[in-house]
Amino acid sequence: MKKLEKTKGQDRLDMVRKIRFTLYALQRSVSGWTEWINNPDIMASFSLEKLKEISVNLAKLTQPFIEYDCEITSHAQKDLAMREPETRRESTEKAKDRTEVFYVK
Repeated sequence: MKKLEKTKGQDRLDMVRKIRFTLYALQRSVSGWTEWINNPDIMASFSLEKLKEISVNLAKLTQPFIEYDCEITSHAQKDLAMREPETRRESTEKAKDRTEVFYVK
């Protein structure tokens, strides 16, 4: 990611590639954390204090990410709605109502 950040003269395609790489790295990390948390043998090796620390730090990392996700998704939905014909705009609004309950604030 540091190498991609230092690349000079980045265009839109470079930005998409960088975002895709970053999300893939995040996905792999979350997948690894999920494997750990679902493995009682690994979790048994952590003290209560360490588990509290992990819990607090993951929450601190996750909350701003989810807030940013909601913000970007909202902007994208508005932009797409302006470009869609009226009938598709109505179905997008209905879908938006269903997706807003996905994240718990």
